[in-house]
Amino acid sequence: MSDTRNPFSGLNRREFLAATAAAGAMAAGIPSAARAMPKRGGTLRYATRTDGRGLDPHRNFVYYVSNPMALTTMGLVDLGKDMSLQPGVAESWENSKDLKKWTFRLRKGAEYHNGRDIDAESVVWNVHRMQDPKIGHALHRSALADVERVESDGKHLVHFYLKKPSAIFPSDLVYYPVNLIAPDTPNADEHPYGCGAFKFKSWKRYAKTELVRFENYFETGEDGNPLPYLDAVEAFPKREDKVRLTALRSGEVDMIENMSYFDAPDFIKNESDKYNVFKSPQVGLAHFCIQAKSGPFAMSGGKDAKMLRQAVMHAIDKEAIHQAVYNGLGEKMDTFYASGSPWHLPDVKKGPEYDPEKTRFILRKLNMENMPIAVVSRQAYQYMRNGGEILHAMLLEAGFAATNEVFDNPVLQAKYEKDDYGIDSTASSFRFDPNGHYARWIHSAAPDNKRRTGFVNARCDELIDAAAATTDVNLRKEMYTEVDSIVNDECVFIYHHSVPLTGASVKNLKGYEPQLTGGPNYSGGGVRTAYFDS
Repeated sequence: MSDTRNPFSGLNRREFLAATAAAGAMAAGIPSAARAMPKRGGTLRYATRTDGRGLDPHRNFVYYVSNPMALTTMGLVDLGKDMSLQPGVAESWENSKDLKKWTFRLRKGAEYHNGRDIDAESVVWNVHRMQDPKIGHALHRSALADVERVESDGKHLVHFYLKKPSAIFPSDLVYYPVNLIAPDTPNADEHPYGCGAFKFKSWKRYAKTELVRFENYFETGEDGNPLPYLDAVEAFPKREDKVRLTALRSGEVDMIENMSYFDAPDFIKNESDKYNVFKSPQVGLAHFCIQAKSGPFAMSGGKDAKMLRQAVMHAIDKEAIHQAVYNGLGEKMDTFYASGSPWHLPDVKKGPEYDPEKTRFILRKLNMENMPIAVVSRQAYQYMRNGGEILHAMLLEAGFAATNEVFDNPVLQAKYEKDDYGIDSTASSFRFDPNGHYARWIHSAAPDNKRRTGFVNARCDELIDAAAATTDVNLRKEMYTEVDSIVNDECVFIYHHSVPLTGASVKNLKGYEPQLTGGPNYSGGGVRTAYFDS
């Protein structure tokens, strides 16, 4: 946008409007306590678990929870604290009756970081760039896979035409991963011009990311003032949990994204008077996947194979996992979404309860005592390894001749292709819409399902397809409740625990709470509303 400054006040137009509102409140005689405003300024020093591989937010996926560059991104659709969809660059959207056309109305006055207007033509350019297999990351291309074409209609309307009906399409356009950059960005690999609350300043991989406030960001706080309040964010990737926690305690940083499950309870108990503590119940879902494509657990094996899978389920003590792996943090699960999510399904029927005697009975009945079963897990994630270890112990106790091995991801991927495992201790990241989970892991046509578990159920396929074309949220929840009840009975995909995060900050950081998933960047909150009171 050309010139947003008011020549008489020295403020840009959003600051001018906010100042006018504050002056009006004073004139109206509102008490001073009610007029208290968050303080502007200051630099937040933030320790994260990970760093990005590059700066171009279309060539690389910018993980919204851990990558500090996520603070520079925004898309047509934003997220709320509870992970619900919220207006982003698009102030509203609507669909055609056949759910094959979606129209997004853009905010007037929204800008990219280089001052260019965010108009319909620039959105179309972004979509085409992300769809380009030479540029767009696979995650971006998959989010836009159902888009047949996209068209601008004047400056502020964008029409998406889909290959098939979809009730869940807006969730595909959330800023992670479908974020927008200025079309006239000279080189996004060196300096991306996004449209989020913070602008890029500098990046040294595995060392430090520097971001500064975007003065013309479109969002305002509850006080009527433009967001964000902070002047800058300095982010330091620190992979080890102990290193991040030490950095907080030593004063090297002001906030950490996460600490280990073993440190968190004592920290909460003994140091909550010194630090703010942030509990995020679900960054993902931990689950056990039985290899049911072939072998004794195969879906094609009929009643005996199902009984054998249920024997595995009877051996699993979710409370023991809750305590031993997660140290009492998070939630035991029988469905994908934790209780804090608007997509939580409280009426799902649970699968076979923990009862190792029933496991032993089934093994004797099937003449399968001391049946070999290989438990595998991924080296990179401690909770996956620990989950595999305790599952291994439970299976041994219940009468299986279980083994347990940990592999790097490439080796594990090869095992998936060859059906060379029995049970995988693994996890899935949080999905903004349930279809992201059910269509990926449960539907029989889903690539991940076909490659890893082999779960097949015609009724589940029917319900998942119908839910994806249904706009009524309550009806969709009923459908997914039936799906998960079937899943729990079949015992191929075994839900067992949410993957929680526990973060912390210095006491004088105010106005900050993370999302349900631990993400720091969301509508009306997170780092956008954070400030220092001293």
